Amino acid sequence: MLARFRTLWRLKLVLTAAICLLFWPAYSFLGRHHYFPLWTPIITPLDAAVGFHPIPWAWVYLSQFMITTVVPWMLYTREQVRRCANEILILSLASFIIFLFLPVASPRPQGEWTGGMGVIAAYDGALDAFPSLHAGFLACMALVSWRIFGKSMPLVACLAAVIWGMAILYSTLATRQHYVADLVAGIALGVAADWLSWRGWDQDAAAATIPRSTGVIFHSGSR
Repeated sequence: MLARFRTLWRLKLVLTAAICLLFWPAYSFLGRHHYFPLWTPIITPLDAAVGFHPIPWAWVYLSQFMITTVVPWMLYTREQVRRCANEILILSLASFIIFLFLPVASPRPQGEWTGGMGVIAAYDGALDAFPSLHAGFLACMALVSWRIFGKSMPLVACLAAVIWGMAILYSTLATRQHYVADLVAGIALGVAADWLSWRGWDQDAAAATIPRSTGVIFHSGSR
């Protein structure tokens, strides 16, 4: 596992820094400014049923950043890193365009928050709810993880990942960060970004080049 992190670490570090420098300023600005009328998506029965429970769900919500940070560092070829970067770029740009022209305010209550909810309120504006980037990135990273590990991933790990992902999606409602419609749109956009970025990728051929003992390929140019 550690060998995967070390592979292409300089490239991964540069791209991580570049994505953060480009993503967060735009995300923060659009979350706090709008130039077109706000609108509210369809309210579903699930929206009405899930109460506001920042404890403990704010921390579950924040745990999504562990996934989006760790998964890209598990990639082991330049081609994988390039495709993953493209996927993140497509998802982010498409979401930012929607935030700009179709702004949706999250249903988060007003207040002075502490703990996990305080962290969320500090970095996340209220005008970038639709589509949910939390759901979009979760979908992207789930699909990238499948491309990395495929059928070699133990069943227990798969089940744990699914439960964790479902808990994160629920947390977006329990913290009143999103509506159900935001999640549906975010997942759809994430799947579309993944499809556009990984077209032509031969997962079986790629898996055949990875020594099972280390999980890292040693072809020339892979480091």
